[in-house]
Amino acid sequence: MLAPRRQLGRKLVMKETDRSDSRLTRHRLPPEAFAVSPRGPDPPPRDLVEGKTWSSIVVLPDDVSLRASDNHGAQLKAMDELWGSMIESTGEEKDAVWYTMLDAADELQACTFTSLCGYYRVASSCLRSALELLTIGTMFQLFPSASEFRRWIKGNSEVGFGMACDRLLGHPRVQVLEGQVRSKMRHSIFGQKSSKNPEWWARKLYSELSDFAHSRPSHSSAIMWEGSNGPIYVPSSFGKVFALYLDTMALTYVLLKLARPEFKRPLEAKHIFHSPNALPSKVAVYAHRFLWSDSGLRNAF
Repeated sequence: MLAPRRQLGRKLVMKETDRSDSRLTRHRLPPEAFAVSPRGPDPPPRDLVEGKTWSSIVVLPDDVSLRASDNHGAQLKAMDELWGSMIESTGEEKDAVWYTMLDAADELQACTFTSLCGYYRVASSCLRSALELLTIGTMFQLFPSASEFRRWIKGNSEVGFGMACDRLLGHPRVQVLEGQVRSKMRHSIFGQKSSKNPEWWARKLYSELSDFAHSRPSHSSAIMWEGSNGPIYVPSSFGKVFALYLDTMALTYVLLKLARPEFKRPLEAKHIFHSPNALPSKVAVYAHRFLWSDSGLRNAF
């Protein structure tokens, strides 16, 4: 049912039992909380937003965030910890994939926050950006070209997701993994759908995330909000984003292992394979088992 934003807005009243709930208070962080910040205290407000405008912007997302965090605490924790694993895995060496990991981590954090606030379509599109960035970064890592990489970083070269997948398929490390996956389950990691590859993991996932990014009719905000103009809390839509988040992270770790053979799968990967709310795909399970348990691919590296 359509519900106009103005009619949904309402004053939030804190109950006595809610006073210990840390979600119901806001804090401005001190300068020392940031790695880089201006010295001295914050200046006084120069153009303070009106209370009516503030409420119009935040009342609905606040309502959704409270309802979502009432019911999805474990899933939100998993998303946050998986994002943290990306930050921890970035490392000190500024190789090609390092640059894309930083931006991808920002997209993962944005996905968590926007899904918490009920913007499910936008959250899914963040995953698309993260997956594309890391696939391109892995391609540049495996096929080093300093001049081409600099042009891409500066925005002077067009490198798309499909092109990156095509090039990855030509690398020996990827070919070993592709051969194993295809022989065991007729899947492909980076290939396109074919009689040999009836299931194609990376491109299929990217295609679904692209449907959200382009707001196609079957993946629009209205669909995710079940007909409302939102944002509103829809448990099934939050669950959908969560499942896509886990699948994206599973593929992310595969990309990082291909880009950096010494990459150790973080402990946070347990959320992907042991979540009670979302089952990992068979290809994700096998790819991870082969990459981190089988000696064949390690020897190929």
